[in-house]
Amino acid sequence: MPTTDLPATKILTFLSEVPKAGPPVAPVPFTKAELLGFKEVKEWLAKGYELDSFENKLSPKNPAQVILLVMLTRSAGS
Repeated sequence: MPTTDLPATKILTFLSEVPKAGPPVAPVPFTKAELLGFKEVKEWLAKGYELDSFENKLSPKNPAQVILLVMLTRSAGS
């Protein structure tokens, strides 16, 4: 895809795994290092995007699950 066709910002969403059995455990937020290791994030960074921000939120449907919102923005040179 030519870079002129790419959006100015890209938002990605990831969900944490929820244990299927055992006692309830506190959800663990994602770290910056973890999110930079995700395949989709790497692909967008390779297209000239930069990490703008990220936020961990508890799922309203399952309080044991974390929702990670990642915002990427195009670099000035892209």
